[in-house]
Amino acid sequence: MTSNFKIHNFIEVEIDGHTLDLHNDFSFITYTHSILTNELTIYFHKSKGKWVPSDEFDRLTFTLSKMHHLKIINPNPELLTEDHCLSGITYYYPDDREENFGLLDHELPEMGDDIIFTFQSERVIRANCESVTLKVENFGTRLA
Repeated sequence: MTSNFKIHNFIEVEIDGHTLDLHNDFSFITYTHSILTNELTIYFHKSKGKWVPSDEFDRLTFTLSKMHHLKIINPNPELLTEDHCLSGITYYYPDDREENFGLLDHELPEMGDDIIFTFQSERVIRANCESVTLKVENFGTRLA
């Protein structure tokens, strides 16, 4: 898998010198899955909390392309109010696909790794793909 960002502390991603806190400063909105293009796109928007820096990016989009494996675990209905909050992001070994809440301290993916997004609601999005690309945007301006 190739990637244009690094993962730090299981909740932050770094792209072009910017470190983005997905747990505190961004809210998960939704994902789309295109069978036709074999892509999964995951959307985050800047959170509305007072702690979020005013100059933070408005929108983040992760695009997972040419997927070989996809597993989505729906959120726990009792925790739906926490579905917007990422609990972790990691690259993980593909030979242990029963472990969806484990975290490995890898900044960049190793050959064949899966990428896993976990949420406070117990939602899991796990994929093995050829590339994962992060795009950051401010409203009206695409920056990466």
